[in-house]
Amino acid sequence: MLEHVGRRSGKLRRTPLEVIHREGDAFTLCSGTGPSADWYRNLKSNPPAALWVGSRRHNAECRFLDSSEAATVFARYETEHPKAAARLMDLMGVSHDGAHEGRMAIVARVPMVEIRLKD
Repeated sequence: MLEHVGRRSGKLRRTPLEVIHREGDAFTLCSGTGPSADWYRNLKSNPPAALWVGSRRHNAECRFLDSSEAATVFARYETEHPKAAARLMDLMGVSHDGAHEGRMAIVARVPMVEIRLKD
């Protein structure tokens, strides 16, 4: 679960999100509803307050993935979780032919953020 600060309200918000990739203390999240998702827009305005992993709260920092890196992560996600990736693409109304360029078009609509634990 991601803790973030509202860009207008300044209030602390909590949003449960699916992790599409984890490597050590780095968790990659995607905005399945696109770049207009409130949590995504809030991170663009303010750093994350924390990331909850299980029942533990961790201080965190974020990095927005560029399109090429996000396409590579999405390719891995498609291989490891084909049904979930297909549902996500259906939800977004997008598809591709399996080529890197097609994934690049998808991640333009499904941006990704890496959240890294700081403690």
